[in-house]
Amino acid sequence: MELNEIQIVIISSAIVLLTVLAMAITLFYLFQKKKLSFYMREKEQEKQFEKTLTKSQIEIRESALKNIAWELHDNVGQLLSLARLELNILQPKSVNNADKIMEISNIIGDSLQEIRALSKTLNAEVINNLGITDAIQVEIDRFNKLKFIKTEFIISGKTVEIPQKDEIILFRMIQEFFSNTIKHSKATLLTVTLDYSPNNLRILVKDNGQGFNIIEAKKGSGLINIKSRAALIKTKLKFNSDKNGTEMKLIYPIKKSNVTSMY
Repeated sequence: MELNEIQIVIISSAIVLLTVLAMAITLFYLFQKKKLSFYMREKEQEKQFEKTLTKSQIEIRESALKNIAWELHDNVGQLLSLARLELNILQPKSVNNADKIMEISNIIGDSLQEIRALSKTLNAEVINNLGITDAIQVEIDRFNKLKFIKTEFIISGKTVEIPQKDEIILFRMIQEFFSNTIKHSKATLLTVTLDYSPNNLRILVKDNGQGFNIIEAKKGSGLINIKSRAALIKTKLKFNSDKNGTEMKLIYPIKKSNVTSMY
């Protein structure tokens, strides 16, 4: 009887050990599977981030080239045409040539200043060289110079350096808002606010235009692009639009944390 009991104990112990071993193997397998899944998601997110970053860089470059073509035609072209006209009417035997030459010199000088200003926009790495604050200022200055729209640019708090790749994506989102305002809103005022704090950069871009239907806009690629870009850099996003205008609120976490879109 004692022998049978010992056998039962041995068999029971073996069953328990095998069960524990099987559970351990199963848990290890599930852990490895979850770890691999997490790794694959991370790689996919990195791939998506780089893809969006590249797309944003290309779009910024294309936008810059369009702006340059416009400004070369409307500003530099007119100034140089005026200089040419003055030279054509300048007569070699004129008594007062000195004043005319000075006037032409000033016109050409203004043209050179325009070209230097455009070189900042022409640079494909403008956001890399200037940073998001100065890059926005270049856009604002262009609007003011061409008198497209009245603008306000407000910066509050102590400026905090943020990763360059994130700056590119943030700037492209803001630039897309600018483009929609100029093309569609019929606004007379565009305001950009950057509010820095130790933890967050709060960005508010708004216009006083005619607004749009948010529900319908959700189906369009423009708003979808902005939303996906915000998610990639863990930035909260919120849009409001009505007959009094449109505003885009962004909260970029300087100290990265898990955040979700408010949109």
